[in-house]
Amino acid sequence: MVSYKDALRVGLVCGVAVLILSIIVTRAWQDASAFGHSFLYAAIAFVAVSLTACVLNWVMRNDKQNDQSFPVLK
Repeated sequence: MVSYKDALRVGLVCGVAVLILSIIVTRAWQDASAFGHSFLYAAIAFVAVSLTACVLNWVMRNDKQNDQSFPVLK
């Protein structure tokens, strides 16, 4: 299990990666609206990845049928 703090860190790393890539791909240094869109894409990526990681973390914490006392691949 990972902590929710780690899930948010993964979202932050993804958001920064999307920001850098979108600035490069859209040539945001040439246009102010493209620069704003790059930050919007990064924010959406941060929220989507963080939310997905937190939901999956919550599902795994509440899974009562997950008995790992045996190897997964028998």
